[in-house]
This record gives sequence, C-alpha cells and structure tokens, in this order.
Amino acid sequence: MNEQIVIIGGGRAGTLAANRLRTALRGAGPRVVVIDRTDPRDQELGLLVALGIYGPGSLQPPEHLQLREGVDLRLADAATVDTERKEVFLTDGTTVPYDVLVLATGRHRLPATADGGRLPVAASRLPSASRADVFTLLPAGAGSWPAVEQPIQSQVEYLVSGVRRYLDAGTPLGKDVADTSAG
Repeated sequence: MNEQIVIIGGGRAGTLAANRLRTALRGAGPRVVVIDRTDPRDQELGLLVALGIYGPGSLQPPEHLQLREGVDLRLADAATVDTERKEVFLTDGTTVPYDVLVLATGRHRLPATADGGRLPVAASRLPSASRADVFTLLPAGAGSWPAVEQPIQSQVEYLVSGVRRYLDAGTPLGKDVADTSAG
C-alpha cells in the first residue's frame, strides 16, 4: 500500500485521529501525515524551562496529545486544497499529496480549494456529502443540533471505519449512516 492520509489540524481531534488511524491501519498501511500551523508545544512553557522555573520534562505534552511513532508532522499552514488532483498546498510553497483527507481544524477556518472556492464539506456529514475521500471531524457545537453532538472519540472511531472501507473498496460509508450530528 502506498496510500497517504493527510490530516489538516494537529489539535486534540487531529492527534487522536492520526494515532487511531496509525494503530488501526498498521503494518503495510498508509502513511499518516498531520499538517498544523503551530508546534504543539507551549511556547511560554519553553521560556519557563529556559529560565529554570520548570524542568525539561515539562515540555513533554500529555500522552494523549503526542503523535505516535509512524505519524509524520509537517509544521506549515495549509493554504489551499485541490480536490481534483488530491493535493494540499502549503504556505511554504510545498504540496502534500493525499489519498484520504481529514479536516480536523476545529473552529479554525478551512483552507480554500484551488479554484478559490470552499472545500465541499457538509457540516453534519462524515465523509463529505460530495467527496468520498474527504472526512471531517466536527468541533463541539458545530452540528445541526448543538445540544446533541457526538463526542470526538466516537467521530474518530467512525472515521477509522470509513477510511478503512474507502481504502479497501474505494467507496465511502453509506449516506444513511454518515450523519454525525445526532448522538
């Protein structure tokens, strides 16, 4: 397998998704790449360690926020996504090809498409209503019914199932079970 899964967003949801995908699709599975604009380590904490207020062990993020071995991290901002060529264009001028794209940007703005439009992502669907290779992890309160939302762990388990099915058969999960806004 030479597939590549690209996750835009390295926060809690993106990290959880990357680690879970890496574990579930181990062996000769696809490469998992996380793209995030910032280093997950706290800049202020680094200063406090340098001043001797905290020890070097303080720089280690909690276990659940660490990317597992086999997950690559690209520190860059995703500028645009070309869904036809299946590439993410980064602000540093490089491109990252993908077979499966996972959007885990939280409440941050999604990158635009190469033609200047918006990514074809329906806010309450996973995978995307119009793209079988684009999956979305929704932040709390982003669904159609903010009071009834699905926890991120459930979304990630559904994501793993959908990605596995897409890679195995090239087809997304059925539209009848793709709604993640109901809990």
